[in-house]
Amino acid sequence: MAVEPAPPAKGGGYRALLSDRNFRFVFLSGSAGDTGYAVYSIAILWLAYRVSGSLAVAGLVLFVEFGVYSLSFLVGPFVDRVADLRTVLLIGYPIQALFAFLIGLLQLEGRLTTFALLALVIALSVVWDFTWTASQAILPRVVSGEALFRANGLLGAVNGGNQIAGYAAGAGLILLVGPAGGALLYAGLNLAGAVFALPIRAPLGASTRTGYLDELRDGWRYLSAGDGHPRLQFVAFSSAQGLFSAAPALLIALLAASRFDAPASSYGILFTAFAIGGVVGSLAIGQLNPRQRLTEFLVGIGLVEGGLVVVAVQAAPMLWPSIAAWFAVGAFDVGFYTAYIAYLQATTPPPLVARTLTNAYFPRGGARAIGGLLVGVLALSLSATTLGVIVGGAFVAAALAGPALLPAVRRLRF
Repeated sequence: MAVEPAPPAKGGGYRALLSDRNFRFVFLSGSAGDTGYAVYSIAILWLAYRVSGSLAVAGLVLFVEFGVYSLSFLVGPFVDRVADLRTVLLIGYPIQALFAFLIGLLQLEGRLTTFALLALVIALSVVWDFTWTASQAILPRVVSGEALFRANGLLGAVNGGNQIAGYAAGAGLILLVGPAGGALLYAGLNLAGAVFALPIRAPLGASTRTGYLDELRDGWRYLSAGDGHPRLQFVAFSSAQGLFSAAPALLIALLAASRFDAPASSYGILFTAFAIGGVVGSLAIGQLNPRQRLTEFLVGIGLVEGGLVVVAVQAAPMLWPSIAAWFAVGAFDVGFYTAYIAYLQATTPPPLVARTLTNAYFPRGGARAIGGLLVGVLALSLSATTLGVIVGGAFVAAALAGPALLPAVRRLRF
């Protein structure tokens, strides 16, 4: 049996968590990775648009990126059996850094083609599947069950601030040196994530290992278990919401390019406002702690976000109203995914966390990829205003259809 790490003290709140050296380095490594991904996410969209001159190609980049993310269920059995999850981080982060560096270098040299960009995004996303899965599965190995919610709340709030810094840095680099700077910074932050992971100990206790296919089936069997398949109903609800969950970022790019006089700076400003809204929303969700009224919370934020998206596209090209509108969209946009992750982590046995999270993300990620591609294609023939109305209506429809069609969604709580 592997030696278990000492869990953080049960009392003392956030201070007790941060006083635990093991959790502290999990926190630092994850923060570096999340900040880097924020830089990447703002840079890669603009880079794809500038390399190709087409929002449809930007949508295609999102399609392949999130399509690969949706295949992370193939990674889950490997991660659940790793003796120490530090190993995944120490291998994955440097490889991600290499691919990000190549994207930035090729762009600086003027040799980045659409095909090369797609190939590197696919390669980076495959490795990201491993590091993301490990980072999501690591908390039950390093903190006690009683501290799990507190640890998620702390990571979510602080990483939200790190993401703001990442979005702001990415936006600034777009203005100063172009999107290649964002890719290079992402490479550096991935290396920082690996360095911070060096002291982590996240061992797996006694476990019975079978073949890969058996473990893969065990993960799907757990997700589909129960009368009425309640977890699968939740995943279906999540997938419906995820269909257009990538649309706000694409709409910001479309509006910046077509409705504002300074496209690059407008894109950076509006995307940063959207991100700041996400941090404020994360902090508000943590304070609200809607785990006993989860259905009402998820329906409510879907309805409000749908309306706000319509308002946001109408606000362009007025800068300050657009900033306020996208800030508000960001504040509500973060809610569904935050609740989705917390619900699955809280209700899944620790030996199955990686498989449950990745299996659940398969349909959600696939829907997100298809939605990103669809929005990009629709942008070729529709105005931003019309497209915004469609996206807003889709958020509202998903929020209402979930509890109306899926009985288990009507009583979500943990």
